[in-house]
Amino acid sequence: MTYQRATRIRKLAAQLPLDSIVLETDAPDIPPEWLGHGRRNSPEHLPRIAQVLAELRGEDLRKIIEVTGRNALQALPNIANLYTSPHKSH
Repeated sequence: MTYQRATRIRKLAAQLPLDSIVLETDAPDIPPEWLGHGRRNSPEHLPRIAQVLAELRGEDLRKIIEVTGRNALQALPNIANLYTSPHKSH
């Protein structure tokens, strides 16, 4: 979706219902366009990937992050166990 030439996936990203989209990075093998080929990808790029989706859809970034995050938790409920809120006391 981050590559301009990926016209089909970019069109789908813009048109599919947001509640059917989750974000991922293809890490570590396929870097986003801004990293260039041969560079290692990682989940730290998810915020920028969310920004690309927001731009493609003409929607607010906060909404994209909120909805795709909720979608990911619904699709993969065990990932909630990996998240530690900075506001939680240990």
